[in-house]
Order: sequence, then C-alpha cells, then structure tokens
Amino acid sequence: MIKITNLCLALVLLVITSSCSQAQKQSANSQSLNVEPQNSRTFSKESFIALKQGKLGERWLMVIWSLDCPACFKELKLIQDLQKANPNQTLNVIYLNADDSDEVAFERKQVLAVYEMQKVANFHFADGQADRSRYQIDPNWYGELPRSYFVNEKGEFHGKSGLLDEKLITEWLLGK
Repeated sequence: MIKITNLCLALVLLVITSSCSQAQKQSANSQSLNVEPQNSRTFSKESFIALKQGKLGERWLMVIWSLDCPACFKELKLIQDLQKANPNQTLNVIYLNADDSDEVAFERKQVLAVYEMQKVANFHFADGQADRSRYQIDPNWYGELPRSYFVNEKGEFHGKSGLLDEKLITEWLLGK
C-alpha cells in the first residue's frame, strides 16, 4: 500500500512539474513574441523623407513584406540567415510591412520576433493608407509582393518585385 501511495505521489509530482515547466516555456514564448519592436513606426511621407535623407551616402535595402505573402517569409528568412552567418556586421536593411490594418498589429509583432527584426528600423503602413503609401514609395508600384528596393549611396531607388536571390542580397549588403 505504501509503495502504491509513493508511486501515485511521484506521478502527481511529475505531472505538476511537467505542467509548470510547460507553462513557463509558454510564458517565455509569449513574452518573446510580444516584444515591442524598438524602432517600429507608422510609415508616412515625412518618415520616408527623413529615412532617405538619413541614409544618404549609404547603400541599403528596403524590404516590403506582408502577412499574407509566403514568398515574403522566405525572403525574411534569407536575410535572417545572412545576418546570423555574419554576426559581426550589421546589415543595412529597413523593413516595411505593407499590411494597412491596425487589426494585424499582434501578428506583425510575432513576425518581427520570429525573424529577429526588432533591432532594426521597421515601418508599417497606416491603417487604410496602403494605396497612398505605395504611391509615395514608387508611383509605378502596384502592390505586388515581395517588393524590395536597392538604394545606392546617392539615394537612387531600384525596385525589384518577387523573391530576391540570396546571391544578390549578399552582394548588395556585404559586397561579397
């Protein structure tokens, strides 16, 4: 009887310990997904002008992505892997989320956390302002994604629609 009681007690403790451990993991995961992006801002004409002026003399990449764009996630992963492979070099990338609804703020934060994008400048279109924002960036861009802009030291934008090639990203950002 004592052996059965000890066995039951051990099982109960195991279940409790396991449940607590799982709850701690879920809490940690929730906290990491709810990280507020340090540089996240609403995209506006003024912020775009300031960004371009602040980056004159630099070579950089603006990556535009959306929550409903599977190819965008492949591109975000490519850039994340490139950063991990070159930890001593900060990639000069600006991220812009093209979803123009405040209702997706939580999902946007999750993506920023998953792809480790919180430490670089992040922008998102203002609620209901996608058409206007796209036009401010490029009057000839009609919303196809993924969309990226290679910006040279003179501030000249060269747009490309579709998934970027890893070699092209590496050459542009690292000069390799």
